[in-house]
Amino acid sequence: MVKSVTNKTGKKFPWWKIVVYGILVLYTLFLMVPFVIMIITSLTPDEEYIMTDGYIWFPKSPSLEAYRTVFLDDPFSTNGIPSLVVGFFNTMWMTLIPLISSLLLSGVAAYCYSKHKFLGKEKLFFISVMTMFIPLGAFGIVSYMMFMSFGWTEGWQAVLPIVVPGLFGSVGTVFFLRPYFDSISNEIIEAARIDGMGFWQIFFKVMLPLGKPAFISQFIFGFVGGYNNYGAALLYLFSGDPKFWTLQLALQQLVEYARGGYIVGVNVSCAATLMSMLPLIVLYIFCQKYFIKGIAVGGGKE
Repeated sequence: MVKSVTNKTGKKFPWWKIVVYGILVLYTLFLMVPFVIMIITSLTPDEEYIMTDGYIWFPKSPSLEAYRTVFLDDPFSTNGIPSLVVGFFNTMWMTLIPLISSLLLSGVAAYCYSKHKFLGKEKLFFISVMTMFIPLGAFGIVSYMMFMSFGWTEGWQAVLPIVVPGLFGSVGTVFFLRPYFDSISNEIIEAARIDGMGFWQIFFKVMLPLGKPAFISQFIFGFVGGYNNYGAALLYLFSGDPKFWTLQLALQQLVEYARGGYIVGVNVSCAATLMSMLPLIVLYIFCQKYFIKGIAVGGGKE
């Protein structure tokens, strides 16, 4: 039975690697096909859909009319600004403010759990981790009633239930960062203390720079979650002023309008969806190396 092949350099190349690479290539194609279909569809005019029964692999007359509709003929625009653009900037500040605050507070908590000793540390950490198993989605109505009693469900205050709860850290982030901080040598901390650094100086000048890959990976997770947060936006913002709509709300409304008000509207839906996905793709391209390092938690063990 042949178990390997010989390449030009004379080294043997195992057959199992060929199989693995082949599976990975097929899987990559499987993932990329929907994006290709969306791009092709967004460039296809409505008239071609009417004249064609099957799938259009490439439009005969590629058109940017769908993108023109998204950015120039948007019925939900605010002061002439397309709803996707307004939604994008709303999503940015509603996501980044609580995310940055959460990362800092979660990092401080993880640093304390990892490098400091205090009474009941392990029990408190265990209790905190156990809260991760509570299905918070089941408390949606209760949360809404609580925020309504605060007056946070009308007007501009409707953004507060989306921003405020995320300001105070995340148990999941603490759970992820603690093992990463455990992998940092205690000798580095002791050397910093000998140099006269206090708690906050050690955290910001030592732990934060060394833990940058872990923080960036958690930033990506948190940003994607906040960016795609449709449920909270629908619950608190949909019935209010469109100028406070997030990107997901704007996208949903634009897709419904395209399907209801146009001959076909699929090209408009694909164009709007592609535009909404673009920031996440760019973010991952620039941060993927840090993301991979952050996942490799044990890479810096002493």
